[in-house]
Amino acid sequence: MTGQFAKPEALIESYVADVMKRLPTRQRNDVGFELRALLREDLRGRSADAGRLPDDEMTLQLLRGFGHPDEVAARYHPPGAPIIPANGTRAFAWASFIGVGLQWAGTLPAAAGDLSPFGRWWTTYGLGALWWPGFLVTVTMIAAFIRQRWPAASDVWKPKRIDRDQINRPLYALGLAAALAGIGVWIALAWWAVTTTSDAPLAQVFAFDPGFLATRAPVVLLYWMASLVLLIVLILEGRWRDLTRMFDMGLKIACCMLLAWIAFGGRVFVAEATNAPVAGILSLLIIGLLADVAWTLWQRRERIRPPQDVPAQQGG
Repeated sequence: MTGQFAKPEALIESYVADVMKRLPTRQRNDVGFELRALLREDLRGRSADAGRLPDDEMTLQLLRGFGHPDEVAARYHPPGAPIIPANGTRAFAWASFIGVGLQWAGTLPAAAGDLSPFGRWWTTYGLGALWWPGFLVTVTMIAAFIRQRWPAASDVWKPKRIDRDQINRPLYALGLAAALAGIGVWIALAWWAVTTTSDAPLAQVFAFDPGFLATRAPVVLLYWMASLVLLIVLILEGRWRDLTRMFDMGLKIACCMLLAWIAFGGRVFVAEATNAPVAGILSLLIIGLLADVAWTLWQRRERIRPPQDVPAQQGG
């Protein structure tokens, strides 16, 4: 589609994503691909009938008329068999109430006299273990009564996130300023520790190891420069692209490797008290970065990919 269709297309993507979240993982991509194509085709038909380009209102009317994501997901993947059939709910409710009464009656002997070890267990922990399913059943019946007595208004679908690639420019600009300030502090700290006389207490605490300054510190500066370039590009463009996302993923993986090199490749600070917690702190940062990478890759699974075509049979 052209740029004029960006907003309606984003609405369709948001709707399809909501449907996919309600489906089993193995069905999501195929259903999403099929549903998106169907909605696009329907929107083109409505646009042709109306004699105008599709807009937000036309797209929302199409999506809401197609059904709530819960209903659409149920068409592609009907729910499993109910635990309690509809014609057995009344009998189940009575059986639950009678069971509670029997349970109370069965626990009374525990307070009346001595019992065997098994008897004490059965009248306490044994029967008491049934309190949780009983509690769930009670809450379910109360909720059903409330829904029947005071039915809720019809749930109208609303798009949650229109454009996943669009960024918050002021927030990213604030992050850029914070990054520049942090880098400036560390560079000033290294310069101050090197140029200050060695008998100054703070200089001894924050003095960097010469081996770190000669080998790992220049690589840290290169990483900082690459990160700043990425932030500036994102602020200028105002959105993520496939290229910038790949660059960001590469920076995160490179940062994990760099942090591991810093933590386990030799001393960072001269003072032992300052250097001792470095490995532990950087290890936590590595775990956090790896978790972020895993979460990013998991989120990208929601993007719809064309299903693999079945290879055509070659003629004889």
